[in-house]
Amino acid sequence: MHSTTAVRRFPVPLAGLGILLLAWTGLAAIYPSILVPSPLAVLRALGLLARQGRLWHELGITILRLLIAFSAGAGMGIALGLLAGRSQLLAGLLQPWMSVAAGVPPIAWLALALVWFGTGSLVPIAVALLAATPAIFVATLEGMRAIDRDLLAMARVFGLRGTVLLREFYLPALTPHLLSGLAVGATLTVRVGVMGEFLASDTGVGSAMALARSQLDTAQVVAWLLVALSLLLGAEGLLLRPLARRAAAWRLEV
Repeated sequence: MHSTTAVRRFPVPLAGLGILLLAWTGLAAIYPSILVPSPLAVLRALGLLARQGRLWHELGITILRLLIAFSAGAGMGIALGLLAGRSQLLAGLLQPWMSVAAGVPPIAWLALALVWFGTGSLVPIAVALLAATPAIFVATLEGMRAIDRDLLAMARVFGLRGTVLLREFYLPALTPHLLSGLAVGATLTVRVGVMGEFLASDTGVGSAMALARSQLDTAQVVAWLLVALSLLLGAEGLLLRPLARRAAAWRLEV
């Protein structure tokens, strides 16, 4: 039964990918390569970047920046969300700030970051952090507000306090909300971080994409675009899905 379901599921995305490649190839045959490079030209550009070592160098820099921004954003968002969930006063103080941070377009934060930090690694890290933190904070706060107060009172009756209460009660109850917030935060981190590199850095995937654009090397621009897309897919497949599986097993344990 499961194998039949799997067989039915896989052809759908594969068919979609095939249609996309066919449409791409057709457009490449109609328009000049400077406008629409062929899939083969993009693969050649990727291969050249890999052989030169540029692909791995720029990708490593970007991954390090994104990990720093996401870790800091997740830590701040979860910590502030937990505190705000336990204090109406703190929630009232923090929510307007988080709403402003979430509502401001990333390009505006980028303009301010350029004024504050100039160009360099701090700009993509800062704008990605500012984009991810509010999303994770909101998800954590919503989870705190959804907690059954009777169950919380019962946990305290049984003597759960401090870190034990956090580990044995709050975190299992918050897991769905945390995973949702982390998923949104990871996506924003990648998108905004690469954009920050494109506009304000001389290293990283976004910067390499900007350089290829200035050289009118469209095949290489698309190649770097595919690398950025792989970062988005990798954030889900390598980070969030294993985290979700581990959280599900942990909730069963507790």
